[in-house]
Amino acid sequence: MLSNLNTKIGFLSVAPDGTRMENRIFGLDAQLLVDTVILAISVFVLFLVLSYLLFNPARALLQKRRDKIREEMEHSLKDKEKAMQFKEEYESKLKAASLKVDEILSEGRKRAIAKENQIINEAQEEALRVRERASREIELEKSKLKEDVKQEMISVASLMASKIIGQTIDESKQNQLVEETLNEIGDHTWQS
Repeated sequence: MLSNLNTKIGFLSVAPDGTRMENRIFGLDAQLLVDTVILAISVFVLFLVLSYLLFNPARALLQKRRDKIREEMEHSLKDKEKAMQFKEEYESKLKAASLKVDEILSEGRKRAIAKENQIINEAQEEALRVRERASREIELEKSKLKEDVKQEMISVASLMASKIIGQTIDESKQNQLVEETLNEIGDHTWQS
């Protein structure tokens, strides 16, 4: 039964000289071994050629992609650092500008207060000048009024004297009498 099975399956092989080889299972011979070695070498060569033609370019492409991604990440990190520097510069400039604005406002307030004080001082000085001018004008008016009253009194006195004396006094005589009268009475009488 086993021999029947061997013939049906094909475990029996024929040797190159035509003899049957019944003791071998597969019928291994030198030709099969050489074919196997040649097949292994050709598969290896095919693998090397395909590796050179396909795998190496694929690896190079993947390496380029990795390098590009790494460069982009480094570039993005540099950009992020620059952005942080710009942000810090912006914040420092904003703080400096805020301080400058506060300084300008403070200086403006100081100038406004100084200008206000200057305007008040000028107004006080102007008021003082107006008072002094008014006082001088009052004094001038008083002295003018005194002169007018004096002249009126002189003319009234000369009229009365001429009526009393009954004679006409010329102007030079009249002035002389007025001067003598004024000297006798004194200036302080007219001023009060």
